Amino acid sequence: MNNVVRVALLGAPNVGKSTLFNTLVGAHRFVGNWPGKTVDRYEGELEHHGIKIRIVDLPGTYSLSAQSEEEEIARDYIIHEKPDVVVVVVNAIALETTLYLAVQALELTSRIVILVNKIDVAEKMGIHIHIEKLSSLLGVPVVAVSALHRSGLHEAIEAIINVARGTYHVRGPSLSYGIIDYYISHFEKTLESCEASSIFPRRWLALKLVEGDKHIDAIMQEKCPELYSEALKSRKQIMEQFGKSPDLIVASSRYEFISKVIDQVIYKGKLATPPLTEKLDNILLKPLIGQLTLFIILAFLIGLVLTVNTGFPIKQIAEALGLSAVAEFLENYSLSGIVAFAFNVLSEQLRTFLIALQLPDWLISIIVDGAFAGVGAVLSFLPLIFLVFIAFGFLEDTGIMSRLAAVYHETMVKFGLSGKALMPLLLGFGCNVPAVMGTKILSTDREKFLASFLAPLIPCQARLVVLLMLLSLIPNPVIAGLLLLFIYLYSFILVGILGYLISRYMEKTREEPQLIIELPPYHLPSLRVIWWYAWDNTLHFLKKAGIIIFAISTLMSLLLMLGPSGIVSSVEGSYAYSISNLITPILTPIGLDRWEVALSLLSGFLAKESIASTLLIATGKDTPQVALATLNITLPQIVSFMLFINLYTPCVATLSAFYSQVKSAKYTVLLILTELFLAYVSAFIAFKIFTLLMP
Repeated sequence: MNNVVRVALLGAPNVGKSTLFNTLVGAHRFVGNWPGKTVDRYEGELEHHGIKIRIVDLPGTYSLSAQSEEEEIARDYIIHEKPDVVVVVVNAIALETTLYLAVQALELTSRIVILVNKIDVAEKMGIHIHIEKLSSLLGVPVVAVSALHRSGLHEAIEAIINVARGTYHVRGPSLSYGIIDYYISHFEKTLESCEASSIFPRRWLALKLVEGDKHIDAIMQEKCPELYSEALKSRKQIMEQFGKSPDLIVASSRYEFISKVIDQVIYKGKLATPPLTEKLDNILLKPLIGQLTLFIILAFLIGLVLTVNTGFPIKQIAEALGLSAVAEFLENYSLSGIVAFAFNVLSEQLRTFLIALQLPDWLISIIVDGAFAGVGAVLSFLPLIFLVFIAFGFLEDTGIMSRLAAVYHETMVKFGLSGKALMPLLLGFGCNVPAVMGTKILSTDREKFLASFLAPLIPCQARLVVLLMLLSLIPNPVIAGLLLLFIYLYSFILVGILGYLISRYMEKTREEPQLIIELPPYHLPSLRVIWWYAWDNTLHFLKKAGIIIFAISTLMSLLLMLGPSGIVSSVEGSYAYSISNLITPILTPIGLDRWEVALSLLSGFLAKESIASTLLIATGKDTPQVALATLNITLPQIVSFMLFINLYTPCVATLSAFYSQVKSAKYTVLLILTELFLAYVSAFIAFKIFTLLMP
């Protein structure tokens, strides 16, 4: 694909097409006339990541039947000019009627992107549209946008480029016209003998011949009179047999198809009354009370998600209160625990099955401990990802998300972000993967990048587990508690400083991020809508990040399992051990000059939870505490170890999510290097200071 994409903008009157055109191209537009017509022709262009997108705004039209001057212009442009992409704008609050034009366009060309405009108005009216499902049913990219508020435009442009590049394969809808299908197939074959038909899409031309299109009739009557006569006979047969004209049958088929699609993708919720909305806003939008109330709601949701997933923090609270039965229940029946148990059972069954096939041990180990373990690494994230997006969906569907963004906007501006960035960043306390993925709700590329870059520095749940393990080596609980508090505060300070510096660098002269948001009325959450939201985002995670996680997890497992002599029985013979020995001298200045520690940090790149298990393997001990005690780690080393763990790359899954968000290997490497630099320098300074204080 060259660096210019030609786009035709198609839509019915009043769908917001002109607003969208003006929003996209701004001042870069000019007006002329369509050749031989009195209708104005608007064109403009924009640039996106070095690609020029030239847009022709076609006249507003309800169909492509060429029964008016506007319809003829729009249809002829698509047929004869062959734009790289046709963008069809439909109205979110009148989806059923405006989809008719989109279906007609799909009959004409497959290079289609559908934009559902006025999505903000629809949400305000309690209308939810399952965009992913709509896209799946129509077989084309569908993006929800608000031309007026400029939301969804980035995704729309990305979809246009993907279709132009051919990276998105448009398959179109499975639309049947009943008995007409037979005649369409027949004329598709017979049209091969008509040379004049070559400028038209063959199936579309066959449909028009059967349907009875006056412009096509005129062409065929002159160029291929025999086919024209045959088409007339076919129309007569259909009329006599079914009592309806072919064009009426075709139109009915389109409406029937659209009706079935609408039934599957639209949900209309019940809105709260205006007085109730006003009363709630009087509380939630007040600076102090609103911030506190929404923070409590948010903290409750995050706590609930984490507890269902791993038991934390309710499990720890139950243990502290002496409720061992509750703590044990949460430990045994947390969602991630159940998934891990099921996966272990499947893993052993697979091993038994492969042994029964008498496969060699090395092959069984590669399949079970390498590839299947990679699948397990992907699956281990799914429960948390799904739960997080259920919480996201709840906040979005009830209207609370918009209030969160509004009341915390002023606070977040200090870090170069808008109020909408608070939610994904807070998710980082649970897991950095959904935190990075959650930044897609932000409005601009700049803010998405900045929030994605900062999110991995938020101490996640997995890192907390390792930090608590290290703190268990400190006999004084007060010192241990203060140290944990210091680690968290230090991370927050780094996030703030880094956000401020990157924001200044990106904009040279720092401008405050803008928050343009319309507060929708409150309404009861719909389980159906929340399910759409959570399921679509979980699938998005699997598609975008799952493959990379699987590949790197498998690679890391193989490094631990294989060595120069093949399959190794102890970790000392593995490639991972050799690599960790190379790393050890680099870690000496920060006090971590043990190959066991280096190996655990290496495996921590895969997932922070594996640090503990790697230490057990490397030391041959039964518990992490005993393993750490064996290493004779001092307090300065503990502080250094904790800071390094907390700041260097969280896990390969987070990197994968970051890469899928920014789509740049350069920025992904920059993220890794930045975090390693911060981790190393922080650990070095802390080690030196604590060594001086505690000689």
